[in-house]
Amino acid sequence: MAIKNIVIPLEVEYLQKAAKERGISRSKLVRFVMEKVVNDDLVPTILGNDDLSNVEPPPQKYRRFRV
Repeated sequence: MAIKNIVIPLEVEYLQKAAKERGISRSKLVRFVMEKVVNDDLVPTILGNDDLSNVEPPPQKYRRFRV
């Protein structure tokens, strides 16, 4: 399954420098890095096996009228 159109805030300066050293675009660099993470099953190595569901609070939902 392909995931498309996700906005991820990243450090632009670092990505620009790393991509320039390799002669590719930032987008292609990010795609290669994500493919490497998925293909090599690196998520537990990078993030650990902890539950990450509470790392970021859920966004506040707008309610015009309180129920």
